[in-house]
Amino acid sequence: MISLEGVFDLHLHALPDLTVRNGDELTFAKQCKEVGMVGFAVKNVLESTVNRARYVNMMVPGFNYVGGICLNYTVGGINPTATEACLQQGGRIVWMPSGHAKFHKDHFGFAKYGLKRPIYLPPEAEGITVLDENGELTEESKAVVEVAKYYNALVATSHLAPEESLKLGKFCTEQKVKHIYTHLMWAPEYSLEVGKQFIEDGGMVELTAVTFGGFVHKRKLAECVEAIHVLGAKNLVLSSDTGAVRSMIPSEIFRMFSVNLSNAGVSDDDLNVMMKTNPLAMIAE
Repeated sequence: MISLEGVFDLHLHALPDLTVRNGDELTFAKQCKEVGMVGFAVKNVLESTVNRARYVNMMVPGFNYVGGICLNYTVGGINPTATEACLQQGGRIVWMPSGHAKFHKDHFGFAKYGLKRPIYLPPEAEGITVLDENGELTEESKAVVEVAKYYNALVATSHLAPEESLKLGKFCTEQKVKHIYTHLMWAPEYSLEVGKQFIEDGGMVELTAVTFGGFVHKRKLAECVEAIHVLGAKNLVLSSDTGAVRSMIPSEIFRMFSVNLSNAGVSDDDLNVMMKTNPLAMIAE
């Protein structure tokens, strides 16, 4: 069985947040360090996490909480200025819109994030997209990628439509910017074929614990194993995407995910690449 020593979780959710979560960042950091994990990145869907990361790292010496920003309406959408402010303070990841993305809105409605009073949205809000009326990347989207390039940060597709993600991925490849397809197979449209194309175009792909094995999205573990065999461990990152009240804490979900994948025939070498080597390369400065 793979050891959790050296594991880095590229994608989780935690308190403080307006959304109910199953734990706070400081507690998660302490728990993860206790089992040997070296760090994690917190995706808050409403604000930058870069300043919070600074203080958690001060309180948990030797742990590497990496901050980032998710470009929902709460930070101005596809906002190069907010992106630059986050990355200049040490943020390492730029997630494209999640619950405010046009793809998310069209398929599920705007995410209410469990709030009694939903976040205010502009009356004309139709969801955020990175494409213009001609189906090409907007200037703001290109500017976000250019900012990420300057800071050698990671661009993650989040909840964009597959066609948006592929266009964004190609542009990132052209600009030599690290980029990753977020939680492949989270939605039916996020298919294995889309993942293959994204990799062929020069990107990485993320598979998350809450997607497979019945944790949250109830995709079969066998589908994750197939994705690893088809896409190749060298092109993949395993993350938790945990934090919802109906899921496990990060350290435990990673332990179970790795055990289940190992029992299903995934080698320790491949698990090490996907849980340690690749995620650390994605957030390296």
